[in-house]
Amino acid sequence: RFRRIGTACPGSQGYHIHDTSIRRMHANELGKFFMAWTRGFRGDSYDSRISGGVQANGSPYVQEVAIVDVAQTTPEPIEGPWIRGHIDVPSSSPLVNVPGHIGWWSVLGLFDYCPVLAETASGTAEFGETASIVLRGSDGSSETLWRQDEDAQLLEAFGGKLCRTQGFFSKERFFVLACLQADMSYVLLEGVLQRHDDSSHSLNFNKWARQDDGVITCESFAGVEFLGTDLAETAVFMHVGNGAVAIFPLNTLKGRLCLSEEDSGRCSSVGYDPLTAGIYLFLDLFSQCEPPCKVYRIRAPECVAAVDLNYDRSSMQLICKPNFEVERYGEHACVLGVAYDFLTDCLIALDGEHGFWSLPLKDARSQEATEEGDDTHLEDLPED
Repeated sequence: RFRRIGTACPGSQGYHIHDTSIRRMHANELGKFFMAWTRGFRGDSYDSRISGGVQANGSPYVQEVAIVDVAQTTPEPIEGPWIRGHIDVPSSSPLVNVPGHIGWWSVLGLFDYCPVLAETASGTAEFGETASIVLRGSDGSSETLWRQDEDAQLLEAFGGKLCRTQGFFSKERFFVLACLQADMSYVLLEGVLQRHDDSSHSLNFNKWARQDDGVITCESFAGVEFLGTDLAETAVFMHVGNGAVAIFPLNTLKGRLCLSEEDSGRCSSVGYDPLTAGIYLFLDLFSQCEPPCKVYRIRAPECVAAVDLNYDRSSMQLICKPNFEVERYGEHACVLGVAYDFLTDCLIALDGEHGFWSLPLKDARSQEATEEGDDTHLEDLPED
């Protein structure tokens, strides 16, 4: 069962549903649940704008990305297998500020708590502007990790036309999903982002694959979410929009759908269990008073390699009806994000009003299905 474990309060840090949206931010640190949003203000900093009470008239408008780790552990751990600690976004500065009049979509992820940014740089006369990936240091410095016009192999493969990137970390691997605007096709790249002894960094892409039509669509690109790898690290799993899940074998990076939109019920969010390759589908029922959400489990078939998995709708089982809060404004969603927590072996969910909930997979893996009309799994547990 899901249990509420805390509440994030991003409103104190400039988040408002009418101005921006929250996005989960991937990082190379395990057991973290970062979220990011774009905020704007006038003045030297957001903190000075808050402490002053009013925006500085005449000052230039500043836009930046705020990133926080919303799964911060308290100094004194709370008892219980589902507890990471009290969750709160403090009124002081977030963990990371990314200035530069950019949106959260420009941040590919965090490497050792430093943002990895997708930027456009001045290129050669032949290529003009070129895509680049930059590491922004905690002191505000920038280190260029990769430039498209300097990558001879990728230039030969795609003519310098890669753009619109998203990034995902998986242990020592760094995956980038890029778009070729000429035909709106997509390319998955695998690289290694590493720190050297002299504190410099490098990013080298050693493998890539152009994806077939229908695996990732233009409509689903913004909603693509990296779910994880299987336990043996032979494949990458991604939610490619509207409940569809795709598998990308690491030996080829060539993706295929293993669960279609129709078979998933076009659910809003997907959770993934890396220990069993089980899939958890979050069906957002915000238009209904109760329950606002249903969670279905699809177990992976036994004795099937991860790269060969297909998920069968007939094995979908309803396991709980968490009483998530529904977003009061915007799209009225009740699920804003789902992630697997390696430290507690739980699925962590962020509801529409920024409440955090935890589902211990130790119990969920073996839990019997509940009936559609049975409300015994409708949760309304108090916040610890």
